[in-house]
Amino acid sequence: MKVRHLWCGIVLLCLMGLAVRAEVVVTTEEGSGADTYLTNDSQQGPDTVTGGEERIRAFRQVANNRSKTGFIRFDLNGIDGEPDNAIITFDATLLKGGSKSVDVYGLIDGSADFWNESTITYNTAPCMVPNPPTTLGNHKFVDGTVVSLGTLATPALPDGVVYPVPFSSTTTALPLGDFLKKDTNGFVTFVFIGTDNETEVASKEHATFNPPMLTLPNCYAVKRASNPVPANNIKVLISEYDVLSWTNPEPNLPGGVVTCDVYFGDKEPNALLPHYGLPLLAAGISGNSVLMPALSTYKTYYWMVDTYDTSRDPEYVQGKVWTFNTNNSAPVVNAGPDQYVWLSRTIIDTTSDADTYLRDETPRGSYEFMDIRGGNVDFAGYLRFNLSELTMMGHGTIKDAVLTLTVSGGASRNDNATNGRFALYGLNNVEGNTPQNWSEATLMDTNAGQEWDGTLPMTTALNNGWITDLDDNVSGISEVISGNGSVGNTITISGAPLEAFLQSRVEDNGLVTFILANDDSVDRGYGIGTKENANLDYRPKLKLTYVQEGEGRGDAVVTLSGTVTDDGLPAGTYTVKWTQVSGPETIAIDPDDQIETTVTLPSAGWYEFQLEANDTELTGSDTVRIYVGIDPCDAAHQVPGYTPYAADLNDDCFVNLKDVAVMASQWLNCSSLICP
Repeated sequence: MKVRHLWCGIVLLCLMGLAVRAEVVVTTEEGSGADTYLTNDSQQGPDTVTGGEERIRAFRQVANNRSKTGFIRFDLNGIDGEPDNAIITFDATLLKGGSKSVDVYGLIDGSADFWNESTITYNTAPCMVPNPPTTLGNHKFVDGTVVSLGTLATPALPDGVVYPVPFSSTTTALPLGDFLKKDTNGFVTFVFIGTDNETEVASKEHATFNPPMLTLPNCYAVKRASNPVPANNIKVLISEYDVLSWTNPEPNLPGGVVTCDVYFGDKEPNALLPHYGLPLLAAGISGNSVLMPALSTYKTYYWMVDTYDTSRDPEYVQGKVWTFNTNNSAPVVNAGPDQYVWLSRTIIDTTSDADTYLRDETPRGSYEFMDIRGGNVDFAGYLRFNLSELTMMGHGTIKDAVLTLTVSGGASRNDNATNGRFALYGLNNVEGNTPQNWSEATLMDTNAGQEWDGTLPMTTALNNGWITDLDDNVSGISEVISGNGSVGNTITISGAPLEAFLQSRVEDNGLVTFILANDDSVDRGYGIGTKENANLDYRPKLKLTYVQEGEGRGDAVVTLSGTVTDDGLPAGTYTVKWTQVSGPETIAIDPDDQIETTVTLPSAGWYEFQLEANDTELTGSDTVRIYVGIDPCDAAHQVPGYTPYAADLNDDCFVNLKDVAVMASQWLNCSSLICP
């Protein structure tokens, strides 16, 4: 059975808080230990990752043929004592040939110890010259990255072998003490270079055999500060952290008090100097944090936390060195200035500019209702909308048109409105008809055009093409009367025939007249609210979208364009990605991995997009906001500092006759405390 342990053979005496130095065994599966092998041959190329295998195909080097290098790390962060006479033990899972001598190297203490077995390969190992220039079947160390430690003897293939076959180093052929004493960060990495005879040993992933083990006589377990922030061996931004923090160890005995001394500097730690040669930053800290000293870019920093425990003898425990660096600054991203654009379409949501009904020789344009009645007596309502603004904009297409009318009280009869009692016609602009610019102050039963002969239904006008039927027996029309058609209920008309009629009027002069009638043969009637109605909700409403000609089908097409400035680290390349942060609709960004791209924004409102740049280690980002107005004036109102002209009384971005009309409507009005 596989033995899983952190400390094997530790003898503890819990007397006065003393720990007797004993034998400690550490395996590669404890803490942040790791084991793998590096390969650079025709079987397994230099980019092969082997960290997940249950074997370590180590100890085999045949020039120009096979190159398989053992690579293992032990986590010593919980150990103190004298590491002399340390030995390494393996469980052999395959032996071929006789015993052989394996050269053992130690990785020079430092950041190279923080390799990742799930990604490391021969080409990325911190001590290996990659392939190329190293050729297949060979290996080469980067100068100054390893130190030779001695040799390890593997066993010969025994008769009747039963695996595993344990074997260990000797303290004479492989003296490890001096190398282990120079450790400052709590991690030690060993490299194994063998010869032709093939040997494989169990890794920590093996289901039953023991992983590589490091036995340390005269060492003992100790509690240290842990969990550094910033985390060990990471790259940081100089503005990313305000404090250094850590987790203090629990006191050795109840009632003990733990205090800390913190050391911090940018010089490489020296295991031969007190506190590894790091300057004191703060002493006697009772908490677990100190202010972060000012940092500079492109530097490596080292720090450690020594602890004092009043319930331990000795009280002092030296911390391990933690490190981080500022060797890579995040890309500086500018997503560009905010943009203010508008739809190449206009949303019209307006009420009527004239409405009345024809009953007798009395103009009724000032009434709050149109009396829509049929049967024994016939009254017709005339309703006009002014869309001349669209005519002036040039050719376009009307879509999504909806006419909304509301049943109102006050008519000569207050019956419910129904589909059978409601008819909608469009007044065509033909000679003899009531002109489109009729006045509600003068239009009445006796001076209307040829289309109105005072009787319903308006069959003659329909047959002569003087009017256009917009609801009864017209396919493509949607006519909905809410509720039971009583006061407050609405009549909504929409559909292609309505849009076609509106289109014809916009292509003429933009004045649109509707005629409302009750073609029921039974005497019934109801009121329809006018623009004079005191209840704003009862007034006629026309809403439509006018899509001007051009690309984008009326949408706003916007270019997203940013800049990225990078320091060229770690690899001299970076990737970018655009994403949407917010907006009235979800927008497709294609392509989203280019510094410049375009997006189509179909609705009015604020959108926000983010440009992110990643240099494989750090990320920078910036956002740009885009306002899409329903027209250029709407967009202009959102620009910071926008100030309308004083004479733009209706705030439509134009100073014209409409503003004069506003002024005329208030002419001689007085707001003084004393008015004539």
